[in-house]
Amino acid sequence: MVLPSLNGMRAFEAAARLGSIKDAAEELHLTPSAVSRHIRTLEKTLGQELFERGFRQVTPTMRGSYYARTLSEAFETIWRATEDVSLREGPRSQKAQRVKLMCEPTFLNLWLADRLPDFRRLHPNVDLEISTSGKRTNVDLAIVDEFVYKAGPALTMMIPLLLTPVCAPSLLEGPVPLRSPADLFHHHLIHECETTRWKQWLEQEGLSEGAVPAGSTLHDCTLIMREAMNGAGIALADTIMAEDLLRQGKLVAPFAARHAYPAGYYLQQRRSIGNKAGTSVFQDWLLAEVAGHKRAMNIA
Repeated sequence: MVLPSLNGMRAFEAAARLGSIKDAAEELHLTPSAVSRHIRTLEKTLGQELFERGFRQVTPTMRGSYYARTLSEAFETIWRATEDVSLREGPRSQKAQRVKLMCEPTFLNLWLADRLPDFRRLHPNVDLEISTSGKRTNVDLAIVDEFVYKAGPALTMMIPLLLTPVCAPSLLEGPVPLRSPADLFHHHLIHECETTRWKQWLEQEGLSEGAVPAGSTLHDCTLIMREAMNGAGIALADTIMAEDLLRQGKLVAPFAARHAYPAGYYLQQRRSIGNKAGTSVFQDWLLAEVAGHKRAMNIA
């Protein structure tokens, strides 16, 4: 058979990977209507629809998902081969490599920031430009937190959210010692934005009777950890939030129980960067650090 138009394949692959016609258009420097036309032409050529279309979002069909994944692998191979044979930018080892990273603030402030000096020491030729907001299509790599059911094919799960209570060591033997999760009902709880996470965690411990204990509601995870360290109450933390503070003894986890929350930290790479050397270096280092985090926190 005759291969479909390359423009159609590129438009479809980008839209499937990003889950959005608009984001695909931004990445490919086209208009959304042009991307849609390319995809419709591709579907007509193949004789079937590749997307289930919804409001502001597109989801690949079963065959579309297979086709998108295969195309992504093929384009990645082409980009890497092109980078390998290109001499336009000179030897990689002598050129500073700038990587644009967008990082979820909690991941950055409570975990990644203290590990960046090691990265700079190991890779002095890689310059990082880090932001905590903006469009993912404008950066090389993005570290985001997302609900599992919302995470599209463009996102690679790094760490699932496993939650456990943490507090200052002084609360363990205070007026109301923390012997079992039921003792939490006699303490001040610190909530992140709303009470849902605490409610679900308590239910997973079989403590579903009664209302969730009142407490502070904060909208910044770094502030939540500082309040917990200062003895203001008990916070519910994921492993990224808690690892370093637990190791330093500034916080303790009174119970062994950790329960999954349907979300996680994900990594997204902007495909159009190809095999950009600095990005590959940072991504490999990051995933190695994440693997070490999983071992330290006993995450399968």
